[in-house]
Amino acid sequence: MSEYVAKKKKKKKKKKMKPAAKFLLVILAGILLTLAGAMTLYLNPVLMLNLAFKPGHSFADGTSDPQPDYADNRSWLALPGVKSNASAMPAGLAKVLSMPEVDVFFVHPTTYFGRDNWNAPIADHEANERTEARVLKIQASVFNNAGQIYAPRYRQATFGAFFDKDGDGEKALDLAYTDVLASFDNFIAQRSAGRPFILAGHSQGSYHLISLLQDRITGTELQRRMVSAYIIGWPVSIEADLGALADIDACRSPAETGCVVSYQTFGKEGDPFMLDGYMEFTTGLTGEPRKGTEMLCTNPLNWQIGTSEVASNHLGAVFTPPNPDTLPAPILEFNGGQCRADGVLHLTKETGSAWNDLKMAGENYHAYDYNMFYMNIRENAAMRASAWLNANRALATATGR
Repeated sequence: MSEYVAKKKKKKKKKKMKPAAKFLLVILAGILLTLAGAMTLYLNPVLMLNLAFKPGHSFADGTSDPQPDYADNRSWLALPGVKSNASAMPAGLAKVLSMPEVDVFFVHPTTYFGRDNWNAPIADHEANERTEARVLKIQASVFNNAGQIYAPRYRQATFGAFFDKDGDGEKALDLAYTDVLASFDNFIAQRSAGRPFILAGHSQGSYHLISLLQDRITGTELQRRMVSAYIIGWPVSIEADLGALADIDACRSPAETGCVVSYQTFGKEGDPFMLDGYMEFTTGLTGEPRKGTEMLCTNPLNWQIGTSEVASNHLGAVFTPPNPDTLPAPILEFNGGQCRADGVLHLTKETGSAWNDLKMAGENYHAYDYNMFYMNIRENAAMRASAWLNANRALATATGR
């Protein structure tokens, strides 16, 4: 028995973790969880944008302003004869008069980033400041030598609406679209007086305009009056969207009229993964899936589809800091552009750090779609307007009207 006792192993006492060690372990776990969360957000920028910008309540539980009265001039950001930044011009350009025979209906992009509402209040100061001080100046102004600019205020969907998957974002966009339709109806009935018109937009504005082409233009008398539609900064499927528009096709040459222009700007090695998701999971105007269809890419350096063009054809980019007082002189031969198989326009060389402020994930230069090709768009809009007027004057003479 004594031998057994002598050989019996003594039980080891478990060491208690010191409070300081416990604290460090908790801190380490927190760091690892934080890093894991950060990595998840880094690898999923759509999720990050959803968390950052999506309102915390449902669309049904929110409120919205009443629809603007578009018979009231105060419901418009830009009108002929009313001072606005849509009349801005880059430094060094000779001032030209817009063509009085042509109108431009311009729908601005998203400038409301609030989480308090699914749709921007019409009087939201920050959104209006961005729209009036920046968007009118760098986007709408592109067209001020091609026609008289009409730009409505509207209850735009908030930025977070584009990343919502629960249906609330779609409802917010639908509400915004009712304003775009109402403003266009007022423009046609009370303001345009039968003149030809250019449709132009960017981002959310282009999203609404592609639907407006189906709901108000195709198959109507207005189709003949449409000079062209600049649906810039939003994916357009040639088959699933344009396929629903009778006699409205993609523009294939610089002076063609009655057609649609669209492109999205990316860096040389850009990855349009967010646009791929849109094309993969959404339905076009035809009611058919956009998946597997071709995204329209109009090269603004030659106004042809799916081509590559060197920088020597670049007439000038216009770089602007936030809320510029004036537009600087154009940067000649800024970059080349190549429409690739992924359906977007890739720059052919690096832009420089000055253009990084608003660059998005995947080398997406969405915010600079107009800036980077300002002078090419400006010249082309005037060219198409002149082509429409010349063709229709000839028709009027030939038919004795």
